[in-house]
Amino acid sequence: MTTVAIIGFGDMGEQMAPHLVAAGYEVRVSDTDPAKRERAATTGATVHATAAEAARGAQLTLGLVMSHDIPAAYLGPDGILAGASQGSLVLVCSTTTPELLNAAVSAAPGGVTVLDAPIVGGVKYARERGITFLVGAAPDVFERARPVLETLGKVRRVGEVGSGVAYKLITNVAVMAAEAGIREALDLADHLGQDYDTALDLMALGPMAAVVSRARDTTNPRPLRRSAEDDDTLLASVPDPAQQLPISHAAAGRLWNAVTAVKGFEPDFVDLTRKTTAREGFRP
Repeated sequence: MTTVAIIGFGDMGEQMAPHLVAAGYEVRVSDTDPAKRERAATTGATVHATAAEAARGAQLTLGLVMSHDIPAAYLGPDGILAGASQGSLVLVCSTTTPELLNAAVSAAPGGVTVLDAPIVGGVKYARERGITFLVGAAPDVFERARPVLETLGKVRRVGEVGSGVAYKLITNVAVMAAEAGIREALDLADHLGQDYDTALDLMALGPMAAVVSRARDTTNPRPLRRSAEDDDTLLASVPDPAQQLPISHAAAGRLWNAVTAVKGFEPDFVDLTRKTTAREGFRP
C-alpha cells in the first residue's frame, strides 16, 4: 500500500485526506495545531505530532503550509526533510517564492526528491476533486507523482523544478489585481452612493464574471488574510515590487486594508463584496 503524508491540515488538507483514504492510500497527517490534528483523526488518517514523523515511511509527502511556514515545516529538526525516506517524493504545494523552494530542494537528503506542485483552486474545488496541481519536475518524477495527485484533482506538468511556483506567481498577478479591483469598484460605489448588488451584477456581465462569482461563493471559504499573505509572497519574488509590480503592490495594500478594516473581525474572502471590508466612513 502506498503511504501519503499531508503536512499542514488546514481546510485544503481536510478535503484531500478523505479522497486519499477512499482510494486506498495509507494517509499520515501532521499539523502544529492540536485542534487540526483532532480533526485529521476523523478522516481515517493516522496523526503524528511532527512533520518528520508523518513523512517517515511515506512514499509521497504533500506540504500544504503557508509560504512563511516552509522553513519550519521542511527544514527544521522536526521538519519533513528530517523524516523523509529514501526514494520518496516531497511536494511543495504552497504558493511561495523561488528562494524558499530552492532552500527545500537544496536541503533534501540523498535519495529524496523535492518538487513543486502549487495548487489552483480553493476548498470547494478540493472537496469536489477539481483543483489543479501545477507541477515542476522532470518527466519521470512527474509520472511517479501523477497517480496520487490525480486522486485529488487535475495535474499539469508545466516544466522542470521551479516552474510550478513561477507559473503560480505569474497567474496570481492577474488574480490578485482582479480581487482588489472588485473591492475598489465597491469603494467607488460607496463614494457615489450606489448599491453593491447591482454593481456586482453588472460586473458579472463581462470578463469579471468568474471573479465576481468566486467572491460571492459562500460554499468556498477562505480567510481573506490568506489572499493578502499570498500577495505579499508574490511581491517578495522581485527585488523592487513597487517599481516592478506596481499593480500587485497596490492590490496588496487594498487587501490588507480590507483584512484590518474592522478591529477584531477576521473577514472571509466573500467579505470583499460586503461593507465589512469597506473603507472607514462607508461601513455601517
